[in-house]
Amino acid sequence: MPVYILGQLIHNNQVIEELNRLGIETIQEIPEKIDGICIIRTHGVTPQTIQNLESKGCKIIDATCPDVKRVQDKAKDLAKDGYRVIIIGKADHPEVIAIKAHADLYMESEALVISSKEEAAKFLPEIKESKKIGVVIQTTQLIENFKEILPIIAEHSKELKVYNTICSATFKRQQSAKALAREVELMIVVGSKSSANTTHLAEIIKPIKKTILIETSEELENYKDSINKAQKIGVTAGASTPEYVITDVIKRIGELNS
Repeated sequence: MPVYILGQLIHNNQVIEELNRLGIETIQEIPEKIDGICIIRTHGVTPQTIQNLESKGCKIIDATCPDVKRVQDKAKDLAKDGYRVIIIGKADHPEVIAIKAHADLYMESEALVISSKEEAAKFLPEIKESKKIGVVIQTTQLIENFKEILPIIAEHSKELKVYNTICSATFKRQQSAKALAREVELMIVVGSKSSANTTHLAEIIKPIKKTILIETSEELENYKDSINKAQKIGVTAGASTPEYVITDVIKRIGELNS
């Protein structure tokens, strides 16, 4: 029986390549005819997508992350209770697209997606007009971004309900990475450049210490001088980075720094 994944299961090219070698095909859109099993990726999908797959008789395996499902449920509950839903996150991220679609099912007006304090200012007319505002957050968002955006929303809301839905594991990983960065001379972040939690790790570390973002150990060749000069090097990785990739990177750092 054919097995498909709708969109990248996780944002990591090495994992996707391994799945392809195993015969599990990654598809970006639902074809006219699809037989077999379709896996819903960790970021979740819209309710309309589920209906489309079911109508084609496809067997669905839902691998949506439980933390992401929790945000979807919070967004739906807020919408059902009459709140104008605001999602703090990136509008084009698959997780946010799915969260918004779940909320929109129960709202007269669409949910708003805000990724920065500048965007929050742009949406002030909609915020002021709303009787009740409900806020959820993309699971991989930076807590610093949340702290910048929320006061703007709060100042202009008549009634406000906020759910801090940032993944606790993501938050702990970010805090640990910042602590490590203060103890070393160079930080290396390992993971896909299309992974939100990986790129956020690099973003929060850069102001603290010189930071290199790589996907594989081969890329370290481009940074040989920096690695040779550093006495202490810290390594952290995105949640979707395979253990063997991290191990390869650490081994190669040792070889370049010897």
